Amino acid sequence: MSEGLTKLDESTSEALAATVSISKRHPLISWLLAILLAVLGVYLSIIEYAGLEWLTRSGCLIAVLGVWSGLGGIIQERILIGRLNFQHRITLARAKRKLRRLKVSSENMESEIQSIEDDFEEKTEKILQAVRLQLGILEVSLLITGTLLWGFGDLFFIVST
Repeated sequence: MSEGLTKLDESTSEALAATVSISKRHPLISWLLAILLAVLGVYLSIIEYAGLEWLTRSGCLIAVLGVWSGLGGIIQERILIGRLNFQHRITLARAKRKLRRLKVSSENMESEIQSIEDDFEEKTEKILQAVRLQLGILEVSLLITGTLLWGFGDLFFIVST
């Protein structure tokens, strides 16, 4: 009985890892966009298109990008939680059906279901911590970079001229 459920749990873990993963593209795209904004700000400041403040303005946009990445992180977290809950319901239904077919006592059924619940809670917490860490680092790094450019970007061109 327990061996069959262990195999079920292992296949569920693999399916969970496949369906619920942290996007690696989001931070990469955000940083490429931030670099593009900074380069564009430097270029527009060099050619003095309507003044020297373009690097400062690009810093403002990078800070806004950091705020948006934080909001995107909240949305991504909600999507992951929804996927986890869906996967959890499927796993519970399969386990209950299998336990009923094996005609397991209600006490053993409750303990097996509780172990599945505990396992999913642990996996959910691990995945959400990883998402929060990755997106938190992205958000903070974009906000710091944008704020520094926003506050001191114009000084680079004033000092160099």
